[in-house]
Amino acid sequence: MFAELLLAATFQVGPFYEQRPADDYLAVRPFYAHEGDVDDVLWPVFTSHRDWWRFCFLFHYQSQDDGGWQFDFMPLWFNGHKPQRGESAAEDYWGLFPIYGHHPHLLLMYDLDFALWPVWTRYKMPRPSEGKWLTTNTVLFPFFSWRDDGAWSFWPFYGINHQRESDHQYALWPIVTWASYREDRDTAGEGNSWMVWPLYGQVRRAREHQDLFIPPFFSWTETYSKSWAAQGNSAPETRLRCPWPIFEWESNARRSRLSIWPLYERVVWRSYNKGDEAGTVTRFGWKLVELYDDETRVFPFWTSRKDDSYFRLWPFWESEIRKDGSSKSRLLALFPMRWVPSVDRNWSKFWTFYEKESNPVCTYHSLLWGIIRWRTVK
Repeated sequence: MFAELLLAATFQVGPFYEQRPADDYLAVRPFYAHEGDVDDVLWPVFTSHRDWWRFCFLFHYQSQDDGGWQFDFMPLWFNGHKPQRGESAAEDYWGLFPIYGHHPHLLLMYDLDFALWPVWTRYKMPRPSEGKWLTTNTVLFPFFSWRDDGAWSFWPFYGINHQRESDHQYALWPIVTWASYREDRDTAGEGNSWMVWPLYGQVRRAREHQDLFIPPFFSWTETYSKSWAAQGNSAPETRLRCPWPIFEWESNARRSRLSIWPLYERVVWRSYNKGDEAGTVTRFGWKLVELYDDETRVFPFWTSRKDDSYFRLWPFWESEIRKDGSSKSRLLALFPMRWVPSVDRNWSKFWTFYEKESNPVCTYHSLLWGIIRWRTVK
């Protein structure tokens, strides 16, 4: 007992200092924390990892094992190096937004170029189904744009967009829109759709019929899928919104759902092949109370799993049982999200007065930030 108290005094001083050499862990709260490959300084002001760092969520640097790297001061400046990958040549890139820039991959765009944005922009996007890349140009975004597959737009007056299995057009967007569809195994099949917003719209395809009244508030949808028929259903899959988002009801191959927002929601999931019940959830007050088959949540106060693997009574108590049979618990648990590593390293010790960690052999207790520690043998 004396040795353990001495060890606590050596490696922990209240909530301010903690060191665990075996875990490569050091914390001088709230100024600095280190755990493995992660370092925090006045988190969330600065965080660094083995191959990246971030400052104030504005400055960000990341390196890669193949020699690539990138630095960002969002949204004004970026620069970096992209190494050669396959047939793609190595390149250095940079950008000063909105003056000029080139970026090899930003969000969903590849080989992005811009000058005096929104005056001019050009980028590529892949279309894997056709094995090709499409280049889009915009002038005075979002008013003028064109793509090398024939799609173009003069927003909001007229535009046409070509996709793998469909062609979409609009006039005086969003008032008048229409589309034609070709047969495709992954969609609802051949047909067409149109809408005059906000009055009426309809979809008539091989495996989908939909009518929309004062869209998107009132709609009735019938769909037909192979998986739904394989479950022994002759009637179509259906969905009713009347009005959205207050009342929704649907029944399909994946689930049946009734929602009276924000008061009540009931979802029954089905197995994809046989249609057997695979799980349920009942919600009250939107997502304030959630009743799953194996878990109960009352946000943010209560979370309990039926297998006892996790329990939270916010802001007082939190406990978790790991897969190896070990467990950990603590009092208090002020942060509303469960076991966030960065919060645990830098802040949670200030309000955690008691901690307990158990394994199949014994249980370790820590009271008042480790000033008092003891062990009980099972």
